[in-house]
Amino acid sequence: MKLIEAQNLILNAPAFFEQHLEGYQTWGNVNFLQIAVRLDNRKILVSNPDKSLKEQTINDFSILPLKGDSYFQKLLFWKWKINIVLLTYQEFASQVNETIPPILDDQAQLLGVNVKVSKNPADAVFKTIGRYATILNDHKSICMGANLEDAFVAAQLLEKTSKAWVLGKYLGGAKAINIIEAWAMQQFYLLKYSKEAQKNI
Repeated sequence: MKLIEAQNLILNAPAFFEQHLEGYQTWGNVNFLQIAVRLDNRKILVSNPDKSLKEQTINDFSILPLKGDSYFQKLLFWKWKINIVLLTYQEFASQVNETIPPILDDQAQLLGVNVKVSKNPADAVFKTIGRYATILNDHKSICMGANLEDAFVAAQLLEKTSKAWVLGKYLGGAKAINIIEAWAMQQFYLLKYSKEAQKNI
């Protein structure tokens, strides 16, 4: 993505989130803390972690090399199909401290066969292989996608999945989908999604 396009994406992201929240509000509260966008020149554009997204201007953004030690750099360097990474704090995901098995069909299709908890940047890359979200050990979460809409949906679905897992434990535990079936669901979705994407080019 070109720099100006990436800058506008981050500036307009708060309005995008508010516009698309309807229909997700019963799943739990998702706060978007930071955004990283892949640039065309092997660099990334990152919003300021110390200011809310609504308050930021272009002068608050940082350009970082693609290769580095932050979560954003590690993930965008290794996951070349990902262009947007969101750092979030989520009502129910923040309560999860263990791997969530595949308990929902849409979780298996969109997030991957399970959701893991990561301890550090390198671990976050490993824990997101074949996945689009991971929970960090500081109770924040990383959600990602090929575009802002995909990353936004991943964040909302992570919250829905976490809510089902947290509340399900109080009722005796949520029943997991067979891991092979979960993998097959994701592969079918990715194949179908890629074909639809090609049609829209």
